[in-house]
Amino acid sequence: MTEDLSVATKADLSTDMKGHVAPGFETVADAFAANFSAGLEVGATFVVTLEGEVVVDLRSGYADAARSAPMGEAPLFAIWSATKGATATCIALLVERGMLDYEMPVARWWPEFADAGKGSITLGQMMSHQAGICGVRAPISLDDYYGHEKVARLLAAETPFFEPGTALGYHALAIGALADELVRRVDGRTVAAYFREELAVPLGLDMFMGLPESERHRVAETVPPSGDTQYSLTLIPNQAAFDAAVLNPQLVATWANDPQWQAAGIPAGGMMASARGLARHYAMLANDGRLDSVELLSPTTIAAASRQRAEGIDQVTGLQRRLSAGYQLNIKGRMGPDRGAFGHPGWGGTIGFADPANRVSVAYVAGAMVIDDPEGMDPRLARLLPATYGAPALSRRK
Repeated sequence: MTEDLSVATKADLSTDMKGHVAPGFETVADAFAANFSAGLEVGATFVVTLEGEVVVDLRSGYADAARSAPMGEAPLFAIWSATKGATATCIALLVERGMLDYEMPVARWWPEFADAGKGSITLGQMMSHQAGICGVRAPISLDDYYGHEKVARLLAAETPFFEPGTALGYHALAIGALADELVRRVDGRTVAAYFREELAVPLGLDMFMGLPESERHRVAETVPPSGDTQYSLTLIPNQAAFDAAVLNPQLVATWANDPQWQAAGIPAGGMMASARGLARHYAMLANDGRLDSVELLSPTTIAAASRQRAEGIDQVTGLQRRLSAGYQLNIKGRMGPDRGAFGHPGWGGTIGFADPANRVSVAYVAGAMVIDDPEGMDPRLARLLPATYGAPALSRRK
């Protein structure tokens, strides 16, 4: 990549921004710099692809909260729940290969899951957070999630927090353990191993569901949200479901800086990734399952994975959501102007998504976590996305 190619705007006078924007995308660099000028960033990266080619690749700021270490050329960040999008793609690949089926009951592959009236829950319902297994009632720890087996056993035995298929409720950590157990049962590998061997290596994705020691020097520090507000919540419709999903164990922002968390790479939120890697992952999905010379998914499977399966008020968070089989669907313009865009956000502002209608992928990954207005969108993305879609190459496609 050629550094500073085409980044020739007034924004350069006030930032150490580096990277590349293709002709016509110069206003994206201005928007990126404006977020730093507004004091919203410590260190951040933003990447956009069009037709599988990188048209925006920007980075700026520092790799630590003290602002003493400038970011390296290819920083890795904790992407929190944006990990769920990568897990969803692993499930889609198993569907593509005939090892799973979205419309079949989970108990077909995991018989114990049928306990407590869960026998008819389909894979599509589970992946779209409609199973009601938002967590478990028995006290558990983060170490239990690292170990997996205890959590999987408890989830299989758990009674749903609402009638499956009648509502949606965010399975914050649980969805990763559910998917992981299912992949182990049908493939023999963990989700982390499956992602690495079947997706990351073939596509050259700079994403780690389990960070190797050799890559730790690239990790940028996560800066937790300031103040007492840690979640974008105004209403909790189902307190028991919330307690299981968010408080058992209680989600803690500083986990992201713990080497044990980074190395464990739990499939619901433990991935470390670069914006380039995240954008490339979604570029494959935005371009009919093909990228460069690699073809992994058919358009039919992508359509099945990304079609809407649930819409409504989340029983855990109180937020309005549109959900597919593991991906969140565009709502309130948070993934650009096209309603068919899909991907997954992460706690504090990270997001990656595919926009197949425009053959676009977007990845925004930052060190500073911002808790945005639940009825609006992250103020940083509120600048970046309009600038991106206002570029001539995209505005002509509308």
